[in-house]
Amino acid sequence: MTAGSARAVVSAATIVATAVVAACINAVRADNAHALGDIQDHRSGDEVVVEGIVTHVGHTSRGESGVHEHFDIRISSGAAEQDILVADNITVGVQAPVKRGDDVIVKGVLEVDPSGPVIHWTHHDPANRHEAGFVMLGGRIYE
Repeated sequence: MTAGSARAVVSAATIVATAVVAACINAVRADNAHALGDIQDHRSGDEVVVEGIVTHVGHTSRGESGVHEHFDIRISSGAAEQDILVADNITVGVQAPVKRGDDVIVKGVLEVDPSGPVIHWTHHDPANRHEAGFVMLGGRIYE
């Protein structure tokens, strides 16, 4: 293979990879109104995709299901706003390097706990019990 043909192959692979990532990102549509409705109705267990701003980054903690990173996001739809805790299992998934003020998209399972709403399962499920979740930051998906 010549240097010119190698560059052409790399360029083609880059274009294909970019198109695949763009298609995945465009397929993800946040529905904050749906999540806010679930929270208002105290309905847990739905898969949700929300977009919000990171308002607080907590400490990681170790539990029986692994190490979790914790951060809060504020989502809104119309005049309604809600803070939601994201508990991201980084033993199974990849830690998202979030910081306060970041705009993130989160996909996972919403639980409406007495202390407030939490989104879990923001990663792939090794046992295939849940759809794969993720945290998207800056166009990159952490799952």
